[in-house]
Amino acid sequence: MEFMLQEIILIICFSVSLDYLLGEPPKSIHPVVWIGKIITFFEFRIKKRNNKENNAFYERICGFALALSLVASIGTLSYLITIQSLYSLGTIAFILLSTFILKSMFSIKSMDKHIIDILSDIEKNDIEKARNDLSKIVSRDTKTLSEEKILSACIECTAESFVDGILSPLFYYGMLNIPGATIFRVVNTLDSMIGYKDKYHKDIGWMSAKMDTIMNLLPARISLVFLVTSSLILNLDWKNAISIYKRDGRKTESLNAGIPMSIVAGALRIQLEKVNHYRLGDMHEPITIAKCRITLKITKIATFIFIISFLFPITIFLNSINWWSIFFGF
Repeated sequence: MEFMLQEIILIICFSVSLDYLLGEPPKSIHPVVWIGKIITFFEFRIKKRNNKENNAFYERICGFALALSLVASIGTLSYLITIQSLYSLGTIAFILLSTFILKSMFSIKSMDKHIIDILSDIEKNDIEKARNDLSKIVSRDTKTLSEEKILSACIECTAESFVDGILSPLFYYGMLNIPGATIFRVVNTLDSMIGYKDKYHKDIGWMSAKMDTIMNLLPARISLVFLVTSSLILNLDWKNAISIYKRDGRKTESLNAGIPMSIVAGALRIQLEKVNHYRLGDMHEPITIAKCRITLKITKIATFIFIISFLFPITIFLNSINWWSIFFGF
């Protein structure tokens, strides 16, 4: 059986189209939801067993084992499932299954919906509902946030999500097909659930946080190209975006999160702030609902640019050196 490049390209196109048309799969069949349940299952048992001893070393070892075993097992499982579908059921089954799995590994429309709902709350002057809706997508305390800080959080979340919610899973798909996207999503889900620095999570989640940082290192840095180009297309201040990135890109605790956020802050000529943590950009212009909507446009156009100028070419290049033939065992 000769594997053709068209299948991989079609899977990318179908999965992105599926995201725009339907959004997220139902929770009952969403792979990431089930990954989250597995993480919760093991986290509870590790914590329960260590409840009395409060042994930091034990939790670190367990967190290390949890992260590596989950990544290895789910990554291998996704590879075997897709390979089996190709060999046993044929190309069409492989494309359909891969499209569903890949779509589940990234999210474009879902973040848009969350942000639009929050903006709608603000437009209706329902600040309490806006705070509550924001709490669903950020880890910070939203109970006392002003309208400006809510809008800032929306822009920050949209910019950061461009990397870990869209660019990174597609980046790893381009390198390692479905297993690559799946491995990244497992790591990112682990980080989002247990990779915090508070007392409860700092030991059990240390490995998950480090793995997420490492896997996002390259995607976060190449995001500069796509976000700046998108800003240029939208006639925003792309030069200031580069300037603010150089100045503020490392001001966040995360090695990666500050990069897309500082770029967007510079392009919009605004200042993004998480109180007691960081300030990115300069307040040349106020943060408004319109700025939030422009941020959504920036990330959408940047996604399109990334797919056309990077994802397709790297996939074609790997095909030219027979990587996909080796990967799929032909």
